[in-house]
Amino acid sequence: MTVTSASRSASPEDLSHVSLEPGVSRPGRGGLGRAAAWLGRRWPTMLGLGLAALSALDLEDGREQGVLVFIAALIYLGTAVAGRPGVVWILFAAATVALALLKVSGTDPWPALVGAAIALAVVGLVSGLRHGPRLALAQIPAMALFGGAALLALALSPTLGACLVAAALMAHAALDALLWRRQAVVTRTMSEFCAALDLTLGLAILALTLT
Repeated sequence: MTVTSASRSASPEDLSHVSLEPGVSRPGRGGLGRAAAWLGRRWPTMLGLGLAALSALDLEDGREQGVLVFIAALIYLGTAVAGRPGVVWILFAAATVALALLKVSGTDPWPALVGAAIALAVVGLVSGLRHGPRLALAQIPAMALFGGAALLALALSPTLGACLVAAALMAHAALDALLWRRQAVVTRTMSEFCAALDLTLGLAILALTLT
């Protein structure tokens, strides 16, 4: 077997990129690729954690975060009534824009939120939701539970109200985990995003309120 002059003149640096064993990649590159792939799959978690951090940085009264609990329950109920899990992100975007517009205009958002919740609950009861999956139907009492907690928190003292909102957020995170596991009502990306947001923000409210 002959060896070419090009091979004889190749320096170690020139051959450093060549793997000596088949199937073995350069150290570190595979790990970075796996990390990037994991981050790509877990973008809802990253988004939820980021939004929770922003909300916590601007936190003055934990009771104000009750609106997030209410909206989460509202868009889940709306998605259950629609019967299409993918609708949840559209409802989330619409609710976010509507809430921002109401705040900019100085309008109290609670009458509109309560009205929307009642309307969706009525539509759900008179539609086929009663005969659908149990977790979809359960969004009606969930709306009453989480929405009621958010409204009650406004009537309590800042400390008690904030603790109630924190508890409601963490309870909704548990619901998110159940929906994620069952792949029910909403898309998995939304339940993952909402679980990360709710749990992290709930813990942050407790920490900032009680310390």
